[in-house]
Amino acid sequence: MTDQRVDRITALVGAALAISYLLYARGIEDSLLADSVGANGVPMSVAGVLLLACVALFFKSWSKNEIKVIEPKDEQEAGGSEHPHRMALGLLALLTVYVTLLPFLGYVVSIGLLVGSVAWLAGARKRVSVLMCMLTAGPVLWLLFDWALEIHLPVGLWPVLFNA
Repeated sequence: MTDQRVDRITALVGAALAISYLLYARGIEDSLLADSVGANGVPMSVAGVLLLACVALFFKSWSKNEIKVIEPKDEQEAGGSEHPHRMALGLLALLTVYVTLLPFLGYVVSIGLLVGSVAWLAGARKRVSVLMCMLTAGPVLWLLFDWALEIHLPVGLWPVLFNA
C-alpha cells in the first residue's frame, strides 16, 4: 500500500470520527452554571481542529509526487519503539500519577511534570529543552484556559500553604 493511500484512508477515517464527535458535542446542553464558552465549546473546538487536520492530510496526500510502497520490515525503524506496549503502559502510569497529583499540586505544576516526563519517556534527552518545556507548558496552558477561556483549573494546596 502506498503512503498516499495510507494518508487518504487515515484522513477519511479521522474525518468521520471528527464529524461524529462534533455531532455528539453539539448535543451537550448548557447548564445554568455554564460560562461564556459553554459546555460544548471545547469539545466542538477539538472536533473542528481534528477535522481541519484530516482535510489538510487528505489534500496533502494528493500533492505528493513520489510514490513509496510500504512494505513490512523485519528491522525496527529508527525512532520507533521496540516495545509499543511498554510505551503505552508507561504513558498510562504517567497519566495515573498526573491524576493523583493534580488535586495536591494544582494544574500548572502537574501539567509541567506530565509534559516533562512524557517527553523523557518519548526519548527527549536534551535536559535544557525538556526543562524549558516543563517550565513553560503549565503557565502557557493556564493562560489559555484559565485566563483567556475562563475555564478555571485546579490550584492545588498552594493557597492553603501560603496563606497559613
